[in-house]
Amino acid sequence: MNSEAYNEILDICEELTYREKFRLAQHLIQLARKEEEEAHPDQKESRAHDPETIQYVAERLLKSKPTKKTTLLNSIGAMFQFQGGISEVDKELIVYELQKRRYISIDREGRVSYRASFFE
Repeated sequence: MNSEAYNEILDICEELTYREKFRLAQHLIQLARKEEEEAHPDQKESRAHDPETIQYVAERLLKSKPTKKTTLLNSIGAMFQFQGGISEVDKELIVYELQKRRYISIDREGRVSYRASFFE
């Protein structure tokens, strides 16, 4: 892109409201991260087994407490939407880790329940 086009885009952006600027910034960050991941696919690592990630997700779930597995998976996806997203496989692995640590259980119908010790 030449500097003239870049400056024109900057001028247009200055006319946006603050909310539109935030929305544009979030969109540009997501595009840049996606482009970076496509350029360097071998550098993307799974977050699903990271203890800090599991703790982060567990703490966030305390606030929202989704009651169905599909909602739980969507909630986990939303937690990572501004960090480049998270794969479906990683979401399932995080749910598996949460179950393994007995933070949650999921019945056959996909209903999620939270362990009492999770809240202590």
